[in-house]
Amino acid sequence: MLANIIIIIPLLFSQQYSRIVINEVMANPRGVTGAGYPEDRNEFVELFNVSQETVDVCGWRITDFDATDSIIAWTDSTLLIKYPHVIINQSLIPPNRFALILDPEYTMVNPSGGEIQPYNLPDSLIILTVGNTTIGNELQTNDPLLLYSFEGDSSSFGTPFNANDSFPYDVGDGISWERKSPALVDLPEHWIASLDASGSTPGRANSVLSYYDLAIINICTKPAGVLPNSSDTIGVVVKNVGYQPAYYWHVLVFNDKNRNNIEDTGERLYYTFGLGLTVEQETTVSFVWESIPAGEHKIWAIVNFPDDINLDNNRLSKIISTSAKTGDFGLVKNIFSPDGDGVDDSLFFYYNFTEPNGKLTLLVYDLNGKLIRKLADKQTASPTGIFAWDGKNDKNQNAPIGIYVVYLEYKTNTKTMREKTSAVLVKKI
Repeated sequence: MLANIIIIIPLLFSQQYSRIVINEVMANPRGVTGAGYPEDRNEFVELFNVSQETVDVCGWRITDFDATDSIIAWTDSTLLIKYPHVIINQSLIPPNRFALILDPEYTMVNPSGGEIQPYNLPDSLIILTVGNTTIGNELQTNDPLLLYSFEGDSSSFGTPFNANDSFPYDVGDGISWERKSPALVDLPEHWIASLDASGSTPGRANSVLSYYDLAIINICTKPAGVLPNSSDTIGVVVKNVGYQPAYYWHVLVFNDKNRNNIEDTGERLYYTFGLGLTVEQETTVSFVWESIPAGEHKIWAIVNFPDDINLDNNRLSKIISTSAKTGDFGLVKNIFSPDGDGVDDSLFFYYNFTEPNGKLTLLVYDLNGKLIRKLADKQTASPTGIFAWDGKNDKNQNAPIGIYVVYLEYKTNTKTMREKTSAVLVKKI
């Protein structure tokens, strides 16, 4: 009868409302598995109080659906030898505070396999444990968890009520799963493998909350450049590949005349401040490079963002040669995959005509001749420029994979120029 109650109660609370939420889970600690070894004794579950009241979690239940445990206060004072300022003998969690459920064997005497008390626990962290010898039936990398109280609170990890999403899974030895925000519900896309150098953040703000990252993902110009002493439009594509909105950034573009990969006096081509970018959003900043000297030029684009923690993707260079004919139209690259991964997400078109004050029309058709997207419709345009297609139709729906024809018309008072080219929209395997 007790087993039936244990199974039924979690199902009753599948609505997942809770004052206390599961915020981080370490199911695969670094080290060797087995009783008394690091993978057994170093598991943890981090809780966070999202309510405005102090909550006593003594007697709350946590289950991995193999075994169900009662949460109790940590009472083993030997923990204070290494962590003298954590809080034990207490199960009260104040508002907006963390608590950590440690495996009861975290402080075991003469443990095997090294990795002894490996975590950097902050001061005033409330330490909890379970009334059994381990959390659940020893957490596995594919174990979901459910936390619940008999007052109706319920918080989960690993989407336990969806058996078909293959979540959670192993993200690596010694790496935890972190919820992107305590306010987010339990969906696979709302969890992330810890980005912290140590592999986890027990008792601290999750690493995702401080992961800011802007990247230069493309420099758009014509493959062969333009005639000497003419102009070209340069487009720099910036994408927010981090997990937080990005503000107060700027882009620098320079012509690296001495090829030393840094900006020197007289090399700057463009400098601008950017607007805020939400997560996964990209934007193209463009400018016209006037009177390009003859020869081959190496241009650098750099995005500077004070909060950026990954500088490896902040710089990109491209060679521009002044050797192409004028009066042409084409693609920077004729294959693209608009899947949001930051690589070839847009199809870039360039055009370069000599006559000013023209009306530009730029249309995308499928192979059946059906109009898919109007990128420009008889709009006043400069004689040289760059456009991008994001792979969506005029109803903002994703276009299917296939071959598309791009038609350009540039009409002035004295001449009409018409060009067309083809491109392939693919999906990556």
